[in-house]
Amino acid sequence: MSYDALLLDFDGVLVDVLPDEHRLPAFREQIAGELRNRSISEAEMDDLAGTLAHGITFEELGELSEQTGLPPEELWRARDDALADVLDRAARDGHKTPYDDVTTLSTLEQPVGVVSNNQTRVVESLSDHFELTDHFGAVRARDPHPDSLKEKKPEPTFLRDTIRELGVENPLFVGDKETDIQAGQRAALDTVLLRREHNATRQIETEPTYEVEDLDAVVELFR
Repeated sequence: MSYDALLLDFDGVLVDVLPDEHRLPAFREQIAGELRNRSISEAEMDDLAGTLAHGITFEELGELSEQTGLPPEELWRARDDALADVLDRAARDGHKTPYDDVTTLSTLEQPVGVVSNNQTRVVESLSDHFELTDHFGAVRARDPHPDSLKEKKPEPTFLRDTIRELGVENPLFVGDKETDIQAGQRAALDTVLLRREHNATRQIETEPTYEVEDLDAVVELFR
């Protein structure tokens, strides 16, 4: 199969996934500061932080809004601001780093795009910090608004937007989660499940076109 571009998820593919032992305490502290003017007990804040520190759906955000009495827009803005600060600080402190094999992207002649459920500002900030930006011809990620949750993978919206921006027809998409593979299939793309340490034994029901252990093997698919 001849592919004319490479599309990549970001976290878990290009940069490592921040472990919970670093993510959760930092996020708990940060979002408590974001919501310090709200009457939320310590126990409620613990539950809230534990839920918001990971991905949730638009419907789950609505339920959380009802439980806390906070408007969904305010709740999600606090969440996104807190998580952006946590991830940027983790990158500066060396707790979040790029994978060694990202250097192989420089050998690829085809254009490369990033398609992420993370915030656009986080993807762009970390890409600049790790000097990855020059590898990418397009970056499509999530806006800091609750409505953007409806566009997250497994929806193919971000993929289709990136394909249009790059002006390509038959890209290969690489992800580390089942939702990535589902999104790729919904966009009628061949897909790669990239096995890293964090997902080495994770079982998924959606079968990718390929399954590999590093980006070097992905680049080989273009040769």
